[in-house]
Amino acid sequence: MTKNKIISSFAIAVFSTFFVGGIFYLTDLRFTNETTHERMFSWGFVTIYFIGIFIGHLFMDQIVNFFKNIFTNKSKYSKIVKK
Repeated sequence: MTKNKIISSFAIAVFSTFFVGGIFYLTDLRFTNETTHERMFSWGFVTIYFIGIFIGHLFMDQIVNFFKNIFTNKSKYSKIVKK
């Protein structure tokens, strides 16, 4: 794992979380006209989304290779899939 891969994964996770979290915050209609200044924002959603994107991007190459190996005939796992 290189330092550049960790930094790029972190940057992608941060910007993606800001983008998706911002859309989620701006389109939150659980509170309608009664309280327009109080919107319920889910920090749990933000945390789980950030961790998922970070880990997903960090290990993307290994995940892609794993699934490529499953669905090729050379893999030891291909016998399991074909059954």
